[in-house]
Amino acid sequence: MTQRIAGSLEVLDLVRGIARLNPNKPASTWRGEATAHVASRGVATNTVFAHLVGKNTPHTLSAAEIDHLVAAWIRDESHDLKNWMLKSCDKSDAIRVAQFFTAAHPTPLASDINEPKETERHLVTTYRVLRDTALARRIKADRDYKCQICQERILLGDGTPYAEAHHVNPLGNSHNGPDDPSNIVCVCPNCHVKLDYGAIKMDQVLFANVHSEFIDYHNTVICKFDGRPHLF
Repeated sequence: MTQRIAGSLEVLDLVRGIARLNPNKPASTWRGEATAHVASRGVATNTVFAHLVGKNTPHTLSAAEIDHLVAAWIRDESHDLKNWMLKSCDKSDAIRVAQFFTAAHPTPLASDINEPKETERHLVTTYRVLRDTALARRIKADRDYKCQICQERILLGDGTPYAEAHHVNPLGNSHNGPDDPSNIVCVCPNCHVKLDYGAIKMDQVLFANVHSEFIDYHNTVICKFDGRPHLF
């Protein structure tokens, strides 16, 4: 998937969530908040916007035009936004765009949108951060929702794929891992729990996308690996 389409779908995913929380705001506000959130990771705002409006393609739109398509998509379930994006897609991009717009259920809104003061936590044996960032959702999609450990790909009753994103160096207090592609893996719920509770160690060969620093952190701090056999 090209960076332009990946960035555009990430913005639109956030737009969908923001619109659910603020349905009466104009589409320009949804788009502005989503663009700023994606840009906050270090991408220039102008670049994020350029990707969204198809700059340097034969079908470039103005801000007003993209906002009109977004509003029609959110409020009237119009296909015009999808059809416009497909005009400038290659085959692989077209497949991803079609999957995005035909998903039966929208991806849950990242809990850290609008920068809440406190991360939502649920008390279990330990405090576990419940956060599904836009970047994590993108990585799950890039992995086609297939677990990087057991290779399981879960399909819900309506055919929607389901997976979870695990931050190898956790985001929570005391760990303070980064929300970065080199710190995120796509896993099924079962393997996610095993990783969270240190039941399995991580191997750099299998998790080539993860920075060695974070794998070492998991094995020594989370897993406390001592050389004896583990589940994986």
